[in-house]
Amino acid sequence: MTLRIDAAGITHRGTVREGNEDCIAFGFWSSQETMDAARRVEHDLAEPFVCVVADGMGGQAGGEHASRLVATHLSKRLTLQGPSAVTATARAVNTELYTEVREHPDRAGMGSTAVGIVADGRTVAIFNVGDSRAYRVGEKGLVQLSVDDSMSPNWKPGQGVERNNKLMQSFGGRTVFSDIQPNVHREPLEAGNTYLLCCDGLYETLLEEEMAALVGTDLQASAEALLRAALDKKARDNVTVALVRVKED
Repeated sequence: MTLRIDAAGITHRGTVREGNEDCIAFGFWSSQETMDAARRVEHDLAEPFVCVVADGMGGQAGGEHASRLVATHLSKRLTLQGPSAVTATARAVNTELYTEVREHPDRAGMGSTAVGIVADGRTVAIFNVGDSRAYRVGEKGLVQLSVDDSMSPNWKPGQGVERNNKLMQSFGGRTVFSDIQPNVHREPLEAGNTYLLCCDGLYETLLEEEMAALVGTDLQASAEALLRAALDKKARDNVTVALVRVKED
């Protein structure tokens, strides 16, 4: 049995902000530009598959730079190194972000959250730092696999509780160096499994039931539908969505 990956992703500045502090990466490709259509990716797992969604902090210029550095450095390195290197790679990228701040004091305070998925021929590793999320899409809805490093972990809209988005850890974002310990979930690579990665601009805007209902057979159309639904609800933040499915040849 040969398994491969089908994926799609899209990023958008949303309905309020002038710029996009999010960044999405598949392997060696990345984008911060507002996208009109989702990018489709097919991957045969001859080398590891990687997708990263990063959400920048620290003002438009700093946030954009931080999320781009985090998403691209994580994605490129993990494409070469695979799931076993997640923790070491994330900590190294965090160090590099602080090095950037030392070399460019005008970027002080910049930081980013990130969520990613890395798959080889046997294993899937889902990791996150901060409050960007990963879900497995199942018949009964979404199952959150990431861990929110925030004061309101596992917060859901519609519960009547205001979200406290203060982060317990992030890539950068502190005045002095702070090491990180990424949250890592590992599971076997299984045909039919579908994963949703997103920033808080999506899950703050849509209920989990709404997100699950929009994930169908066509992942490109599904990613675009998720974005459109968030924009229709006047998402206040940038919105980035990635869908990843394991398929059998």
